[in-house]
Amino acid sequence: MPTATLLNARCSTCRKVFKNSKSLARHKQYTQRYNQRHQELDELSDNIIAEFKQILLTEIHKKLPLNFRSMGKKIVSIPCPESIFFSVFGGYIHYHSYSKGIYKCIFRGHETYQVLSTIFNSDQWGKKIYSQNQQTYVVCLDSPSQDTSIIEEIDLLEKLLQLSKKKQGNHNFYKEKF
Repeated sequence: MPTATLLNARCSTCRKVFKNSKSLARHKQYTQRYNQRHQELDELSDNIIAEFKQILLTEIHKKLPLNFRSMGKKIVSIPCPESIFFSVFGGYIHYHSYSKGIYKCIFRGHETYQVLSTIFNSDQWGKKIYSQNQQTYVVCLDSPSQDTSIIEEIDLLEKLLQLSKKKQGNHNFYKEKF
């Protein structure tokens, strides 16, 4: 007697697993609905939208520390009017809670950096330059990087981080060469 197989469907954006393809289709319908502009949302000028994008970039850059010990996943959250958020991220909204007034965007895949470059109108949105030309980057780890040297640098920094955890309290750490 054949056994019924349960099809687990996964959303490629949020990676949520559904019991069947019908549940996944309903999930996708909801996300499409979240991206439909409501009549009560204000139309905003291009100047206001551009200024908000600059505020977002500033917040992203604040999350890019110079110290490699602070590497890791970062979440950028900023309160703003719904009309501004929708003007910037409309088409990329993946979750909305009407009762809490929360929108979420999730960016994954091989085009992540390019999509965000388009949204922010900047190829340099994920790069912060400090004095003495020191730089930090946003790296989308689940997508191929546009510059493999950045990934190599991150690998080296991760090795340094692991070594520093092993040698906590050893003041000669920074004199070692790799």
